[in-house]
Amino acid sequence: MRVAMLRHARQASFGLQFLRGQVNRSLPVSASGFSTSAPLCDSGDSQPKVYELRTYHIKPPLFWEFMEILEEKIHLRMQLSKLVGFWRYDFAHRTEVGKARSAHTGWMSTLNKLLPTVESQDNVLLLPLPWSQLKYPETTGGCYELRSYWMTPGSHLQEPFRRTIQARAAFRYADLLGVWSSEFGELNRVYMLWHHQDLDQRMLGRARAAQDPTIIAASRESAPNLVHQWSKILLPTSFSPMK
Repeated sequence: MRVAMLRHARQASFGLQFLRGQVNRSLPVSASGFSTSAPLCDSGDSQPKVYELRTYHIKPPLFWEFMEILEEKIHLRMQLSKLVGFWRYDFAHRTEVGKARSAHTGWMSTLNKLLPTVESQDNVLLLPLPWSQLKYPETTGGCYELRSYWMTPGSHLQEPFRRTIQARAAFRYADLLGVWSSEFGELNRVYMLWHHQDLDQRMLGRARAAQDPTIIAASRESAPNLVHQWSKILLPTSFSPMK
């Protein structure tokens, strides 16, 4: 779980010195980031202000203990520099789910056993693209492929990208199960889930698709908007609804 705070220093030199200290200091269970404002001056104050955005990554079992200590002692830190705001990462649905989860003693007991094995966790809130709906594979078995594309801002909502993905789906070398874009987290990121009979079928199908004139034309049109991409092969667990 994460919390973030925004504060400002009195002088730019202090802020830069503090930043160097942050970069050189090792924080095994937390991470920090920063942002600076354009020169802003209060009335009668000629010194530009430097703002710092700091993010803490908290071990889930200790999150509320962390918050309780801060609520009691944060006034000591505020004596050193002005605090603009302090937030925790969440949104309404996850808050309600979290409350229900906390009240579910069976799951919480299980979660307490799982957490020591978790190195880290990344969450992204996804929304389906307007022309995509989640579907389940027509056959069981095989493997899944999660592909992600980081696009130039807004390009994943435009026609060239849609034509490229739908041309590949229409070629039927794999079963396209859904296309989503990130709403929170790293923005302008698209995720696609495909189902393959096996890896040999995937390689042969992609090789044939690379020769298809419709796919070639659509890919050339959308390629300039692609910044970065990655792909992962996923194998379903015994309890996965998608087998």
